Amino acid sequence: MSLGRDTIISLGSKLPPALGIFGRLRALLDDADTDLDAIVELVRVDPALTFQVIRLSNSALYGMRSRCLALEDAVARIGFGEIHQLVGLVVSRQTFQGDLRLYDIQASRLWENAVALGTLASSFAKRASSDPGSAYSTGLLRNLGKIILNNFPGAVHYPGPALQPDVFAWELATHGMAAPEATAILLDHWSFAPGVAGAVCLHREAERGSEFALGAAQLHLACGVAVDWGCALPGESTGWRRDLQICAQAGLTEEDFTGAIEEARQLFDRFAKVEWGQTA
Repeated sequence: MSLGRDTIISLGSKLPPALGIFGRLRALLDDADTDLDAIVELVRVDPALTFQVIRLSNSALYGMRSRCLALEDAVARIGFGEIHQLVGLVVSRQTFQGDLRLYDIQASRLWENAVALGTLASSFAKRASSDPGSAYSTGLLRNLGKIILNNFPGAVHYPGPALQPDVFAWELATHGMAAPEATAILLDHWSFAPGVAGAVCLHREAERGSEFALGAAQLHLACGVAVDWGCALPGESTGWRRDLQICAQAGLTEEDFTGAIEEARQLFDRFAKVEWGQTA
């Protein structure tokens, strides 16, 4: 049974509403005229998101300086430079908190993969002097399509990499659409920047070339490094290039590539230590 756009959007409406806030936040931060009040007003729309931003601003993640109780203080403490990063971390945690039975993926691995891709893609973009915020979004939200397929009533259980080593080819053959395309449809529906949806949609075959080739190549490289880090998802361990040609397409030299991985690993390890169930 094929999966259509209307069904994807309908299933996407059941995902945490903070995903839409995350998309609008990026647009606000790209506007030079945005002030603290605008950021606070947007985040405050979601009480659960507001609570976590305040809580994490008081945690070891930000040094546990003097305690703040208001969202205004939390955003001021974190700063515009990192508020998008933190909100994305919280939103991805809210979104990837359920196991995907269709794929036999535990929630912890799904979130780990998302954070790895987000930090890696962002670090590559920073080195390439492109947009690290958008790259962070592409990596962090790339797996939304897998949730949609998992929740689709007509979905078929993935038989595993031993029988189907390329999960993307299996998704396309079985449901008429691979998970990255489903993700791109949702991101476009939620008004994320076209480059975010485009990079996700094309990252598996980044060498095809398009206006989204830079972001697609950066996400492609991130997926390959995630394999090296031991946090790839089932059926995603092959087909990722790490050669000089794909690095050049991503705007990176070999030295940039190596340095970006080291930088991303530090941030990934920092995020992995967040205690979500405890209040600072």
